[in-house]
Parts: sequence; C-alpha cells; structure tokens
Amino acid sequence: MLLLALLLAAPPEAQSAYQRGVTLFAQNRAADAIPHFAEAARLAPENAQYWKALGVAHAKIEDYHGSIEPFRRACDLAPQLEDVCYYLGRAYYAADQYEKAIEPLKRALRHDPVKGRVEAALGQCYEALIQPAEAERWFRSAVRRNDAGRQMAHLAYARFLTRQGRAAEAVPVAEAAQQPETPEARFELAFALSQCDRLEEALRAVERALELRSDYEEAFVLRSKIRARLSPPSPR
Repeated sequence: MLLLALLLAAPPEAQSAYQRGVTLFAQNRAADAIPHFAEAARLAPENAQYWKALGVAHAKIEDYHGSIEPFRRACDLAPQLEDVCYYLGRAYYAADQYEKAIEPLKRALRHDPVKGRVEAALGQCYEALIQPAEAERWFRSAVRRNDAGRQMAHLAYARFLTRQGRAAEAVPVAEAAQQPETPEARFELAFALSQCDRLEEALRAVERALELRSDYEEAFVLRSKIRARLSPPSPR
C-alpha cells in the first residue's frame, strides 16, 4: 500500500522517468536505468521509492558506495518502506563502513518482517568491528528466529564460528542450513568440515558447491587446499 501511494503521489514526469528505469532494470540493464531513476528522484525528491530504486540499481552493478546516499534518503523518508533501511545497512557493510551500518540495521528491525536476516547482518557488522561477544549475541538471536532469513542466519553464524576457531560447533549449524540446497550452503559446510580435518566429507561438500555454481571462486580455492591436504607428500 505504501509503495502504491508513493507512486500515485508522484508527478507524471517523475512517474515516466521511473517507469523507464524499471523497464531497463527488468532487462538487466541496471547501469542504463540509473539516470532515469536519478531523474525521477530529482523531480520528486520526497518519494522514497524513487531513491530506493536508484540505490538498488547502483547496488546491482556493485557500486555500493554509490548506493549509500539514495538508500539513506529513502530510509530517512520512509523507514517502513520494504527493505530500504536493511539495504542501507548492507550497503554500508559492503563499503566497509561497518559502524555506520549498525544504526540503519537497528532501525530496520522495527519494520522488517524478516528480522532474522537483519540480526544476522548486525552480527556480521560486530564481527567486522572485532566485537565477537556482541556479534555472537546477534547471530544466536537470528538463528532462534527461524523465519524466512533462517538459512542466511545459520550460514553467517557458521562462518563466524569457523573463523573463531570453533569449527566443531559450526558444522551442525551449517548442516541445519542445507535446505534449500545452494552453493553457498555447501561451501560453508565444506569450510567448517575442512577446519575439523573431516577432509573427505569437506571435499564432497565443496565439489557439490561447484556443481551448483561452476564459477564459484572461493570453492575452487578451498577444493585445491583440501586436495593438497589429502594428497600424500612426494617422496624425497
């Protein structure tokens, strides 16, 4: 309802520019969509949806720094607009501005129906800020939510545990995140298993990750390391 109200309230010229951007974005032409979304936002600067669309287009081409200001404008204008404050927090995180990510993510918690993903994102921020106790508090809360962000929360927590030298604890957390099957889920399980010296199981998991996504660079690197550890040393 909020999105519809925002679109109907905009002047016709802004609506036309926005629709041109939407059409280009749907054609996987995010870079071409950016000037149209920017024009819509210029013509209707109080319209949070236009700023959000501009931020999404920048993020789509991995211009995370460029996405921050549009997302900030949208989050300030309409924090209840779906995803908008969460996207701002993730943009700050992707731009390595971890401390700045925390406030919009906490604001997102008040509005986002999928609170598990927001809490997992907060955990990642505190992990990056080298505050492991606070990070784990958020990760554990995210996992307990058991909402639509369940898989993301489990995988983020599993990686945190592995990085903390607690791979044995990470394995069951990663195992609980294998449905639906994704390359990322298989990779995190392989990573945790490899750190527990369960190399044969780790190799099977990482090879499955590569079957699901053939260009998964991290999985290629991990597979090479596992194979090297499984290979007997060459005779001198």
